[in-house]
Amino acid sequence: MKQTFSLVLSLLLCPIFTATSQTTKEEMYANIDKTASNYFAYSTDIKPQVAAPKGYEPFYISHYGRHGSRYYINNSDFKNIYDILDSADKAKSLTELGKDVKRRFFVLWDDGQERSGDLTALGFRQQAGIAERMYRNYPSVFGKETEIVAKSTPKARCVLSMGSFCMKLKEMNPAVNISMDASKRDLYYMCYEDKKAREKRMADTAWTNVFGKFHCKYIQPDRFVNSLFSNAEYVQKHIKKTDFMRKIYDISCSMQDVDHVNVSFYDLFTKEELFDNWQVQNAWWYAYAGPCPLNGGKTPYEAADLLAKIIEEADHAVQYGAPNVSLRFGHDIALMSLLSLIHVDNCYTDERNLENLYKVWCDYKIIPMSANLQMVFFKKKGNDDDILVKLLLNENEVGIPLKSGTYPYYKWKEVRDYFLSVIDEK
Repeated sequence: MKQTFSLVLSLLLCPIFTATSQTTKEEMYANIDKTASNYFAYSTDIKPQVAAPKGYEPFYISHYGRHGSRYYINNSDFKNIYDILDSADKAKSLTELGKDVKRRFFVLWDDGQERSGDLTALGFRQQAGIAERMYRNYPSVFGKETEIVAKSTPKARCVLSMGSFCMKLKEMNPAVNISMDASKRDLYYMCYEDKKAREKRMADTAWTNVFGKFHCKYIQPDRFVNSLFSNAEYVQKHIKKTDFMRKIYDISCSMQDVDHVNVSFYDLFTKEELFDNWQVQNAWWYAYAGPCPLNGGKTPYEAADLLAKIIEEADHAVQYGAPNVSLRFGHDIALMSLLSLIHVDNCYTDERNLENLYKVWCDYKIIPMSANLQMVFFKKKGNDDDILVKLLLNENEVGIPLKSGTYPYYKWKEVRDYFLSVIDEK
């Protein structure tokens, strides 16, 4: 109870940052790529960092990153949509636009065969760019004595993301020592999922009743479907309109991640349709991997072992003091849960009205492709016990619910106690 009270007190005392990052329809309309949810390609719109307090030097970086941009997760969907359109074409039930969309899906099917979820060339470049900026921001951490320990989940896109990141660091300084590993053995913390518990939460009627109404309100497929099919009777018999629209929306989201293929589907949607489809997707993520109170808000605690590992490895770095880097390459679910668990700015909210959710919680800001959390540790010269830490989400400085006179820098002892109290709440 003392820990809970301390957490609440900290929340009351800490600065409020949410209002400055609210999302508006106008923002989304200005960059329609943002409606891509977790398929949003990593942005390099990065704000300048605040210099460390005088006398403090960086010595350790703790990182968890999502893999880079990838192919659509189920490329067989390309063939399925193509077959739907081809059957309608043979029945003379496609508009000219529908025939053009059929052609586009053939291109995707041809390019994407057997590549479901594979890292794309853009994903390689994203990871190399993040690594280069990390090196340039903290060059003193990457000396010849530095030990870089990189771990990845066994998924190929994560392993290759790790490889691209580490290759760039080695290119920047061939003297650094890097070890890499990818094993199922580490999945218990690198990407833990209690699938049965999650399925139960997603089936909670308190959630499904609200989400069902929200979904029906914002997914209106008639205009979209009628633009592609010319025969209403054919549509009535053969097309599941909502499913069809949602699937093409899902696929359209991923096109920015395969920038070597000149295919887009944005022209099929109005901006409002894209925004509304994203609202539904954003709400789904809020319940599936975020802190949604409507289905219990327990999912973030699946990242408790990851947070414990972060503390353990930070303790080791603090104890031995040598330049050190911990790199971890995993997935959106684990990162979103972790960020929600520790209440990073704009990654946690207790919003029960889905109509307002997009204003305070946005999936594309939290888990775009190559999303990452970096914790950078600093110590004061002549006093190895005086440790500060700052957090960066997608390379922008962020806060947590602790009071700090040197924001965005926090005392590590206080952050460590806070993290432990979060784990204890599990």
